[in-house]
Amino acid sequence: MNARPIARIFISYSRKDGAETAAQLRRDLETRGFSIWQDLIALEGGRDWWSQIEAALKSKDLWHFVLVVTPKALESSDARREIRLARQEGKTLLPVRGAPLSNLSTLPRWIGQIIDLSLPEHWRTFERVLEVPNSSKRVPMMAPEPPPDFVPRPIEFESLKGQLLDAKHDAIGITAALRGAGGYGKTTLAKALAHDSNVQDAYFDGVLWVELGERGGDRVLALIF
Repeated sequence: MNARPIARIFISYSRKDGAETAAQLRRDLETRGFSIWQDLIALEGGRDWWSQIEAALKSKDLWHFVLVVTPKALESSDARREIRLARQEGKTLLPVRGAPLSNLSTLPRWIGQIIDLSLPEHWRTFERVLEVPNSSKRVPMMAPEPPPDFVPRPIEFESLKGQLLDAKHDAIGITAALRGAGGYGKTTLAKALAHDSNVQDAYFDGVLWVELGERGGDRVLALIF
């Protein structure tokens, strides 16, 4: 009995407008000898959907994360969640053009150059990348999750978010500080902000988190690294 090949490539897509492209891409890659992890094919019945995807993206055997870029994929919170985890795990992010994209200038900056597999030279480059292990650096996400009983405070949250992002949800790159009495919820609000999808997209190089205490300023680099 032949052993099942190790899946080195994860294909992420929206089923609303990217399923056909993803299926064709899978067939093309398998014809070329690549092994693919794709949710419709690989998900096991009876197991939690996200836990299986999380296990795949955290696997050391998986090298590359291929995103079929379509309007619905960019709108999907599930796709964004997959992308963030893949980047945090250091997988190579390879955005492949799916459905027609009317305005490439509106794409998030972290996507970088779109791969157009209708171009032979793009296919050759794509294959060369897939043939070798990933060499991407992990994107840090050090901020703890907000507590399970977190109660949103939309006025304060949006006010603080407006200090970090402009109207187009691009990074402003300034320093913002929260000030208030102990127990007011400053830390919880900061955690929620760090996990906001717009903030993570804008600050796509990662989120660092350090709790300094009263005298931690002198050792901040040691705390981070």
